[in-house]
Amino acid sequence: MGSGPWRGPRLVVAAAAALALAMCDSTGATAVVHRGTASELARGDLTATDVAAAQTAFGVDLVREICAGRAGGTLLLSPTSAAQALALLHPAATGRTAVDLGALLHLPEWSPDVAAALRDHTGALSALRSDADPDDDDAPDALRVSNRLWTASGLHPDRRYLDDLATAFAAEVRSLDFAEDPRAATAAIDETVEEDTAGLIRGLFDDPLPASTAVVLTNAVHLRARWATPFTGTTEARFAAPSGAVTVGMMRGGSGTAHRIAGWEAVELPYRDGTLAAVAVLPPEDTDPCAVDGALLTDLAAASPEEVDVSLPTMHLEQSHDLLGPLTRLGLPLQGDWSALGRPGLEISQVVQKTYLRVDERGTEAAAATGVAMAVSARAPRRTVVFDRPFLFLLTDTRTRSPLFLAVVSDPTA
Repeated sequence: MGSGPWRGPRLVVAAAAALALAMCDSTGATAVVHRGTASELARGDLTATDVAAAQTAFGVDLVREICAGRAGGTLLLSPTSAAQALALLHPAATGRTAVDLGALLHLPEWSPDVAAALRDHTGALSALRSDADPDDDDAPDALRVSNRLWTASGLHPDRRYLDDLATAFAAEVRSLDFAEDPRAATAAIDETVEEDTAGLIRGLFDDPLPASTAVVLTNAVHLRARWATPFTGTTEARFAAPSGAVTVGMMRGGSGTAHRIAGWEAVELPYRDGTLAAVAVLPPEDTDPCAVDGALLTDLAAASPEEVDVSLPTMHLEQSHDLLGPLTRLGLPLQGDWSALGRPGLEISQVVQKTYLRVDERGTEAAAATGVAMAVSARAPRRTVVFDRPFLFLLTDTRTRSPLFLAVVSDPTA
């Protein structure tokens, strides 16, 4: 890894969470589309569930790192979006860069086994895509994910790298002319992210990317689901936020499956077709939700289940995050060998994420976008779990248990 400043052109790697991709934007920036060749790989010892567990471990690391610099604030992230954005770099990394990136992502060094597991993970999430009208009573719950590589005109990543992207992430490649019209190129990416997130994430990049931009990697995720058991009503209730009690809209009449261990309690609330679920995690009294760790989540999931009634606050959260500092402290190699991308001396200079979450009586809608910039340089009475103090809120699929969204809800009104 280099130790001094690098004085070359810039590369931007962006990850966004969502659905579709446009050939051109309203400014006329046209993307030339090409794609690597997906390989048939036999499954190894690593599985899609292992990939999801790695994303959870990465997500918990990131949440704890960010929480360390916050004073009881609400936090909404998409660990899956951030992990997949960075994982798009995994097959391009070599040497110490590959080791450090793998350690950050809790994944082994790149290999056919890793590619096969990521392929299966990508396929499991892609199987939850639905183009049905979400307001149709017969529509399934839906999760839509995209992975893409955008390159500057004239840049030619290694063919093997493109094949790995196609195999592991079903990622296509699009070329834009950043040098001649960086504003239009940035708008094309931003508008794609907006489309991919059903209009929920607007302007992934707050400013136009520089003309020296060489590469943009995007991952996009959008989730929309209805509760299997809708909440029956919402009333005003007290919520014990760290800064003092606030009044929230508390939904009542929901139900879920609770697991308890060491004073912590996790309640899984299923969505209507069983492919997605929310998990709300209530810590012991006077315990910060940020104290959670991966082992605790694993132990909670394995604890004896109990059917419970649930009272949960309505939530509407929108956040933007600069993740470069936290990820650097967690070991992200800012300078390294990404030579498979087609240009030597690349340096990560920016990592951002934008997120959206709405939870109401009917269900949940969530979206996220991540950007990574690089420079070349009627039943029996039962117990009710009331989430009336800071808690964790996790959205996951029920097959791989990927941490699609993870919120630390310190104040639902924030």
